[in-house]
Amino acid sequence: MGAWLAGCDSLLNVFQPFTDEAGHFYPNGRDPYLDFASKMYGIPYAKLWADYKGFNGEAAQIEAKKKRQTAKPGVLGAIYRLGGGQWMVNEAGDRIRAGLWGYSWNMGVEMEQEQAHFVVRMFREAYPEICSTDMNGATPIGIWKRLEFATQDVMKGQDTKRRIGPNGCVLIDKLNVAGRPGALMRMQLPSGRRLHYLDARMEMTQMPWEDRETGEPAVKDALCYNGQNQKTGMWSKITTHGGKLFENLVQAIARDVLAVKLLEFEENDLPVVGHVHDEGICLVPDDPFSPRVERMAEVMSTPIDWAPGLLLGADGFEDAYYHK
Repeated sequence: MGAWLAGCDSLLNVFQPFTDEAGHFYPNGRDPYLDFASKMYGIPYAKLWADYKGFNGEAAQIEAKKKRQTAKPGVLGAIYRLGGGQWMVNEAGDRIRAGLWGYSWNMGVEMEQEQAHFVVRMFREAYPEICSTDMNGATPIGIWKRLEFATQDVMKGQDTKRRIGPNGCVLIDKLNVAGRPGALMRMQLPSGRRLHYLDARMEMTQMPWEDRETGEPAVKDALCYNGQNQKTGMWSKITTHGGKLFENLVQAIARDVLAVKLLEFEENDLPVVGHVHDEGICLVPDDPFSPRVERMAEVMSTPIDWAPGLLLGADGFEDAYYHK
């Protein structure tokens, strides 16, 4: 979803169906964590994948799994502008690891601080359409900065609207609300649903990273809004940036895709009894005439009219009970 929204073909191609040299067909493309691990360690994907599957012995499989596990938080965190990380003091006064260093630690992945910075650097160099902030480079700036510029234009302009994403599928605008300290900024998703940012305004704000030139905490004109603090549960000011706005869009559009597919399951005699993250769960009679998991995968892989070009794929399992 992130690759599609940012127009990052090099990352989107990871999920393209392909046939390997041995003639094996992979309808959902490559494993994204193994693919990034191959970039991190300079190992051909085919070799790393064969190691991971155990084709080259147990020792090689164990090592490949470690490499994949190290790459995973890098892919999941760095795509949303997570930095390498450092020691920080939280609101309770506790000293904690921040950035990718802390994110990987919380996922149970042992990663040295220096390695976390290396992983972030590798990701940003690999996918400039998402990450580039170089205003003077040959490569156009990435979607993080494009989102920041778009929201600044909307917040500082009069009735200004900006579009971003494939074919301008995301519309950003605002509504002025009488009696409120800011505006209601909106991001309309490709499905037509909107994300709302209450009391949105631009304020000079200290960022959680250092200025490259001075080494001091960076200060910039940033988008702020009022909302519920996820850590404290209290209503408070929230400061955001392009990486976080990108995450909001990616997660929201992915939610809409799943919602469409859950309804399509029902239309295909696959009664939905639950869903977990990106998984749909259906309960059918245990007989040869009932739709099976293959039909679910077909439904999940069918393109959606409001997201042309978005690669969709799935696999799954069937059993007498649900399990991870």
